[in-house]
Amino acid sequence: MHEIKPGVYYEDTYPGPTIGAVVLPRGMIFIDAPFHPEDGHRWKSTLLNRSQGTIHKILVCLDDHPDRTIGANSLDCPIVTHRDAARTLQDHSTVFRGQLPESGALWEQYPETTGLQWVIPDITFTDRMKFHWADEAVVLEHHPGPRPGSSWLIIPSQKIIFIGDTVVVNGPPFLGKAHLPTWIDTLDVLLRAKYRDYTIISGRGGPITLDDIRDLKKYFRKIHRRIDKLASRRASVEDIGDLAGKYLDDFSFLKRDREFFLQRLQHGFTQYYIRNYIPKTDESGR
Repeated sequence: MHEIKPGVYYEDTYPGPTIGAVVLPRGMIFIDAPFHPEDGHRWKSTLLNRSQGTIHKILVCLDDHPDRTIGANSLDCPIVTHRDAARTLQDHSTVFRGQLPESGALWEQYPETTGLQWVIPDITFTDRMKFHWADEAVVLEHHPGPRPGSSWLIIPSQKIIFIGDTVVVNGPPFLGKAHLPTWIDTLDVLLRAKYRDYTIISGRGGPITLDDIRDLKKYFRKIHRRIDKLASRRASVEDIGDLAGKYLDDFSFLKRDREFFLQRLQHGFTQYYIRNYIPKTDESGR
């Protein structure tokens, strides 16, 4: 566990996403959850020992991705997500059955996660939500792009921001539910002078730099132009999937993970193209 500033932590040793926590005078905020229940129990116990008996607890899920939600019930507290993330989660069956295999998600490397109870959010918000558990509020804001219901948790008093999958390091991003123009706009928000002195914590790799943000923005512009061009030629879904091999090496990752991340990018490109470029038909097939 890493303490960024007094009472603000992130943890990157559990399987799954980088998670966080904010221990405040009048409550504790968990930020995402490990997907193994035993890790969730351990994380909660460690933080309760640091909090000296904090009574009020809440879990913020920064989006609906299975990596950060399938273990959420292990923290045994109310769960808050953006309204769009909650809609996706509520559409699932009660039990997690390993939907979307071969998407390059981390849970796919841990088959024991199949059978866990899906999280049902207790609280939702639309644009912004504030936690008044200290002299200065902690802010939860909607920042779509990676997924429709993606959010940030911002701690203005400490100049710390948890951004989920807005910027992913040590591997390619998830594109399957993304909208690249919106995501680029979100990266521009993160690059504003307002956040210049903030410590920025990615949900896939921990602390990041402004250069990481700029590099991802440059990459997104490049692939968006490429996909647009292929779409104008009515490229097939298979043609779009082939882009993964051309763009994978734009990212840093361990050599042993190459096939896994290639799979993630192939899935992401094809799902992105289907969702954003292929016209939807009605029930008659028109």
